[in-house]
Amino acid sequence: MIEDPAEVARQAKLREEENWCFRSFLKAVCGWSDARLNRVAAQLAREAAAQINCTDCGACCRENIVPLTDEDIDRLAGGVRLPVLDFRRRHVKSFDTDPQAMDAHPCEFLDGRRCSVYESRPQACRDYPYLDGDVRSRMIMILERTGTCPIVFEQLERLKDETRFRRIYPRP
Repeated sequence: MIEDPAEVARQAKLREEENWCFRSFLKAVCGWSDARLNRVAAQLAREAAAQINCTDCGACCRENIVPLTDEDIDRLAGGVRLPVLDFRRRHVKSFDTDPQAMDAHPCEFLDGRRCSVYESRPQACRDYPYLDGDVRSRMIMILERTGTCPIVFEQLERLKDETRFRRIYPRP
């Protein structure tokens, strides 16, 4: 498993065309049922996640827009000991897709590779990299995270092997 975020990003870029072909393969060629595909993908994700300590990576904390709920904002404000209005003024931004969010390019609360507000982190951060759910309908989101998250990269590479995609699209 590749754990270095820079190498994951480099390898994902090299495999970008292959990954889009894999998306097409899953939608049109792979004969697996959604239930089987989702079950295998979830197992591969759990296995990959067990091989890495996310708090030692922090790549996602450098590459995302983090949507915030009012509850997230209240929890974060309490975690950094700021009144909610002050926290909103200093840290909450509005983006096209998210009316209230934090810009994690990098996240202001990242300290080295560790989250300085880990116990108070937003729900989106707690749930990242969103490994559960329907793979086929989420492939674009999965492909977007492949270059950021070593777990997603590993899951996708192993899923290509498990579905026998490599027989159709062998790696050079």
